[in-house]
Amino acid sequence: MRSLRKKLSVLLLFGCSAFPLWAQGGPGEALRPALEKRYAELKTAMAERDSKALSTVLAPDFVSEDVSGQATSAEEMIKQLAALPKDSGKVMDTTLVSIKPQGDRVIVEQRYHMTTTKALPDGNKQAIDLVTLSTDTWIHSGDKWLIQRTVTNQIDYSVDGKVMAHKVHAPGAE
Repeated sequence: MRSLRKKLSVLLLFGCSAFPLWAQGGPGEALRPALEKRYAELKTAMAERDSKALSTVLAPDFVSEDVSGQATSAEEMIKQLAALPKDSGKVMDTTLVSIKPQGDRVIVEQRYHMTTTKALPDGNKQAIDLVTLSTDTWIHSGDKWLIQRTVTNQIDYSVDGKVMAHKVHAPGAE
């Protein structure tokens, strides 16, 4: 028993002493506030279907690649977005999991979580839950960061708690 307590004490001490190193993060942590601001601007522009605001966040050569490997340009994405109805009940959260600078580029691993409810013809509602994991490439242009590429690595889609889709990125798949 004493030996177990000693081991747990050491593990706890190690965990506490290692925490500040983990919390400080890597070299990309200094960019976190600027990138979080850009993601917030992107989220607002998309929610409002504001193509002008979107163009201030997207690089001119922006490409979005979905889990099937299909690429979409900024122009195509903006058209598709404009065709979708606005959803005032949607709650969205983006978490920047890792930030890795590479010269004038930054690679961000991010997790997007969206919840909403959908009204059914019979008056009932469905709870919708969507989680995506993506790899985003941001480039520094002038005094701001522009998203150049996003690759969706995984999508999990649930309705009323039941998983309806789980897809993992497969480049070139149809």
